[in-house]
Amino acid sequence: IGGGIGGMECARVLKLRGHNPVIYEKSDVLGGTFIPASAESYKGKLRDLLSWYRREMTRLGIEIRLNDEIKDISVFGGAPVIVATGSTPVKLGKIPGFEKTVEGCEFLNGTKQVGDHVAVIGGGLTGCEIAYEIALQGKEVSIIEMKDDLVSQKGVCLANSSYLREWFALHKVPVYLETALKEVKDNCVICADKNGNKVEIPCDSVISCVGYKPAPLTAEQKNVYLVGDCLAVGNLRSVIWRAYEVAMKI
Repeated sequence: IGGGIGGMECARVLKLRGHNPVIYEKSDVLGGTFIPASAESYKGKLRDLLSWYRREMTRLGIEIRLNDEIKDISVFGGAPVIVATGSTPVKLGKIPGFEKTVEGCEFLNGTKQVGDHVAVIGGGLTGCEIAYEIALQGKEVSIIEMKDDLVSQKGVCLANSSYLREWFALHKVPVYLETALKEVKDNCVICADKNGNKVEIPCDSVISCVGYKPAPLTAEQKNVYLVGDCLAVGNLRSVIWRAYEVAMKI
């Protein structure tokens, strides 16, 4: 259930092992969140990987059911079910004006546009990559991060995180560390620094990259396996490894 990278890797390995997997994908295309994750101009190799997975589904003759959302796994009886339903973005509902923000995947998918002066809320890997892409487009961007460093999560290649930090410093991209979002207005965001002082950052668009939370259709149980971000939000490597291991157990 779910035709992202995790779902396709499971189906690929299962098919090679003699099973007849069926992928149920609620949208009209395979790829899931890996579509926006590979959308930036400098991620051609990741788009190649996505194309390879889609081509493997065709080459191996795997049954794909697009526009088919599963809401209850009981329809499968006792057959093994792999849930690969991904994650949902965290929303800061208590922040006034947060509904005005553009979620990171909305920007990457092109479903929502931004102006020439953009504030990115969240300086993890996703937020920094989006800020980098916006800067490459010649727009002005600012990064607001609650922690004391950019890309502070574990599991990120040091070459990537170091490059982003140094590129922002070289090009004088405004970075506000230990700074918390307090309000989103039409022409600025209101933040507070670590001492509680008010910080007003002008912008005409705000992109939210404050994280994701797993969204499993159901819990793991007998003959039901969770794969990918619906189990734990990770990266491409962790998704593929987990998918492979689950498919090998069936």
